Amino acid sequence: MLPVHYKLPRLLYVGDVPVESSHHGSALLYRLLENYPANRLRVLESNLSVSRSDRRLPDVEYRVLPTGRRRLLNSRMHALYSSWLSWSAAARAVSAFALLNSFTPDCVVSVGHGYGWLTAATLAERLEVPFHLIMHDDWPRVAGILPRWRSLLERRFAEVYGRATSRLCVSPFMAEEYQKRYGSPGSVLYPSRSSNCPVFEAAEARVLADEDELVIGYGGNGCPEVVSCLRDLAYLLARAKARLCVFGPFAEPVRQELLSISPAITFHGLVPYIRMITELHRTADVLFVPMAFGEASRQNMIVSFPSKLADYTATGRPLLIYGPSYCSASRWASLNPGVATVVEQSDPVLLLKALWQLRLNPSLRRHLAERALAEGAECFSAAAARERFYAALDGTQPILPVRRHIPQS
Repeated sequence: MLPVHYKLPRLLYVGDVPVESSHHGSALLYRLLENYPANRLRVLESNLSVSRSDRRLPDVEYRVLPTGRRRLLNSRMHALYSSWLSWSAAARAVSAFALLNSFTPDCVVSVGHGYGWLTAATLAERLEVPFHLIMHDDWPRVAGILPRWRSLLERRFAEVYGRATSRLCVSPFMAEEYQKRYGSPGSVLYPSRSSNCPVFEAAEARVLADEDELVIGYGGNGCPEVVSCLRDLAYLLARAKARLCVFGPFAEPVRQELLSISPAITFHGLVPYIRMITELHRTADVLFVPMAFGEASRQNMIVSFPSKLADYTATGRPLLIYGPSYCSASRWASLNPGVATVVEQSDPVLLLKALWQLRLNPSLRRHLAERALAEGAECFSAAAARERFYAALDGTQPILPVRRHIPQS
């Protein structure tokens, strides 16, 4: 049910993150909007990343905004072409407006990733409607653009972020960091579960005999930072008497690399989240939360937040976080003592010790699962996320006035 005290505006989404029931930012958007009145919502997605029709919001009209050529982004020209798409993004507001037809938005929302957020900000300015910006990663610092243009992109982001009617950050750590960087307060909008997300109780943890395998579950993608952590884990599976079950989109070369390290890994692909949660509850003894240790990823690890925690904490299974002390997952665990076993150093000895501790101590696994379940309900419920989002759209959160000028690049 929608909160009756909110009058929901005619909402236009413009962005490069597809609105679909899949994973990461796409799942965040889909879950925020899954109960939004379809006749008051329009989605303009970039042609660089188009949602699958069977994963879209039902009865909502989707349009594709011509943005660029994926072939060039996948070539040696990526940095140059990505820079060009960034600086030409404002001009695409004309094309976005043409796709609206008779739909007249009361406000515009976007995700600060890729190039569409710049188009969305310009369109909102020209329509003279509020602009709402959602942030789930540190785009200004992870964008693959020419190094000499990075400071220009960050200044542009600071202008748009500061001018937004609401700034919705994926964690309190992002909101804190962005206020330091850009001087504007943000509201926290954790990743959320779906409205029909199954939630399992923390059942009695099984006692593992010597010949039994500790089953470790992972749900997410196979980006290089994650693969580095999974590689560390794979080397330890035999010594920990464990096996790894992976849910998510992994390229064949990555699968083969991990299997060459350990055959005790099974890949189940990207499956619907309900199936993933159910399978992890049914089969896993512990769930793996990898975060990057490399210095190059430090800033993104500080401000981003693993969206998998929203679904992980519904499984009734304990969490094992493998990431530095400054990463958002470790800091979240510090704020919520007992919610996870945390290994804060990239050290196989410490990771193996944590695996054996979990293997030998079923009461610990049960306690961690109960804490994760409780904190997950508090942080990641669908109702709480919608309440925060609708409050931002309704203007009942503290906001700054919208300025009407976006400097040209």
